[in-house]
Amino acid sequence: MKYSKNIEDYLEAIYVLSEDKGFTRVKDIAKFLNVKLPSVTEILKKLQEGGLVEHSPYGEVKLTEKGIYLGKEVWDKHKIIYSFLKNFINVKDEVAFKEACLVEHSLSKETIEKLKEFIKSLKK
Repeated sequence: MKYSKNIEDYLEAIYVLSEDKGFTRVKDIAKFLNVKLPSVTEILKKLQEGGLVEHSPYGEVKLTEKGIYLGKEVWDKHKIIYSFLKNFINVKDEVAFKEACLVEHSLSKETIEKLKEFIKSLKK
């Protein structure tokens, strides 16, 4: 199933913020994505209905197995694109991070795999 850019951004943010503790909080997601708390709460309801997160009001936000898989997939795409932009064509760090976030939603798995192979070949 294809998810919107907005949903993918939230899954990625929750995945990244949860890497250390296994959960995050609404305020951390809002800060990470630079959005207001009510916006986070609204999207969390949709993610919960879709079986992607577990969340109770004022409690921890945890990804389900499906949510972890999708969040990791988006984050991995981001890292590959970011690496290419920053390390191989010398885009400034902040710009590379921001633009990787924009592009990650548009590229297919096939293209990401080819980009990954290309980066590996350049490293050799």
